[in-house]
Formats: sequence, C-alpha cells, structure tokens
Amino acid sequence: MKSFICVAVVLALVAVSSATTVKNCAKTKARLLENGDVTISNCPKSKCTLKRNTEPEIEIKIIPNRDFKELNSDIQGILLDVPLPFPGYYGTSACPHIYDAEGKNQVGCPLKAGETYIYKNSFKILPIYPTVSLTIHWGLGDKEGDAVCFEIPAKIKA
Repeated sequence: MKSFICVAVVLALVAVSSATTVKNCAKTKARLLENGDVTISNCPKSKCTLKRNTEPEIEIKIIPNRDFKELNSDIQGILLDVPLPFPGYYGTSACPHIYDAEGKNQVGCPLKAGETYIYKNSFKILPIYPTVSLTIHWGLGDKEGDAVCFEIPAKIKA
C-alpha cells in the first residue's frame, strides 16, 4: 500500500512539473485557467524558451462557460506592446483540434457549456523569426468572446 501511495505521489509531481504556468487574459470572460490546464512542450516554467525551426506541442483543458458553435484561434506574439498574428494560426478554426476530456477522441465543434474538452495542436517556430523576447497570446473563441485565453512570456532563440 505504501509503495502504491509513493508511486501515485511521484506521478502527480511529474504531471504538475510538466504543466506550463500561464497568466489568464485580463479582459476575458472565459473560465479562469488553473495550474495544469495548459501544457506546452519544453516549456515547464512561467517563461518559454522556443527554439527556431522547432514545432512545440500544446494542450489546453477547456471547460466553456457557454455553448460555442464554432471556435477560432486568436494566436499572437506581442512584441513591444504590438500584437503580431502568428502566420498560419491566427484566425483559423480550432475545431479540428478539439478532443474529448481524455484527449483521445477528436470531437470537434460544437462545444457545450460545462463539458470538458482538450485542445491539442502544435505551432511552428519558423527559422525566419527573430531572436526576441515577447508575450504569446493564445485565445480560442468566437465573435462573442473566449472559451479560453492566456498569455505567457517567451523568448525565441536560434
């Protein structure tokens, strides 16, 4: 029994340590994210270091506070207070990247209020991106508001 508890504690610590600490968007009406709701590969801390010519993976736990027929991506890099859309991601449909609560079965849209979904995607850090510090803004929603929204400081390196 003691070994089972030790294994459970170790697995819980691994799960927590792999989560990415993010900041909820200031003006969002979406459910506030909690620790463990966002995971970005190679980004376990509160500041991401993103290497050019890589493709980090992202998973976000979404529990919408209202129904969403459609879900679009609002993914931007904010550099010196200027929002710059991530090419190929900004304004695209997020529906193909929506999975069930276990993250195993693709379910797409619509999303129902109070249900748990997992958003899974990856994003390319292109070799042409400058090596800079910036804030990544990641929002998923529709014209009426966000299903989820967060920001995280990041640095792009060669």
